[in-house]
Amino acid sequence: EDLISETSDEIHCKKYIEAKDFSRYSINRIRYLEYGTKRCPAKIRRATFEELYIVPKILINKIGLMEVIIDIENIMCDQTNRICILWKDLKGVENKSIQSSVTRYSRLTRGEMEELSEKVNLYYILAILNSKYIKILLDNIRGAGNIDINPEYIRNLPIPIATPADMQTLSDCAKTQLELHAKLKDVRLETDRKTIQSAINTLDTKIDNVVYQVYGLTQDEIEKITMPTRNKM
Repeated sequence: EDLISETSDEIHCKKYIEAKDFSRYSINRIRYLEYGTKRCPAKIRRATFEELYIVPKILINKIGLMEVIIDIENIMCDQTNRICILWKDLKGVENKSIQSSVTRYSRLTRGEMEELSEKVNLYYILAILNSKYIKILLDNIRGAGNIDINPEYIRNLPIPIATPADMQTLSDCAKTQLELHAKLKDVRLETDRKTIQSAINTLDTKIDNVVYQVYGLTQDEIEKITMPTRNKM
């Protein structure tokens, strides 16, 4: 906390967020991290590597219901976030962390993963990760009552390569969601809030329907997901 400021200045020059500072499609607070001094990053405990922060990335909270946001502003963050980056954006970056990740967690070579990552974009992935279906897949992976969102759970979430049309639709929807959530933070009139929230809900439904299609769900499977929960007697 001693390194963090509410305002930017010559020393506190890096934008910084924690998991509590964002929600789905919305960064709600930005603070500023001291950086480039004798203390930071030189004396940071369990430091990562700078290339994690200077490329477009997806951030996911560490605990609870999954909240997902995209960052294209090189924001720094702490260990309360899970950072997801396309392999193509780390091309040429070499360190032990990356080598270990390839060796331990992938059946593909690094070159194969870089090539595969060229076929998707972060906005497409953002829409999928904020969909209703992915929450079900996450709960199936982590088990009932588990509120952790561990890296291995995220690694095991399957991300299909959609058709160009479906990928474009989901990417466009994600960008619109970002715009709508930004507007929602700024409006004051309740009528305006309801109008924007209605548009968000409609777009969520559209995203969910396209995601069901991308994952090849049957109508019966979709009905089980969308069926309202009945109160038990």
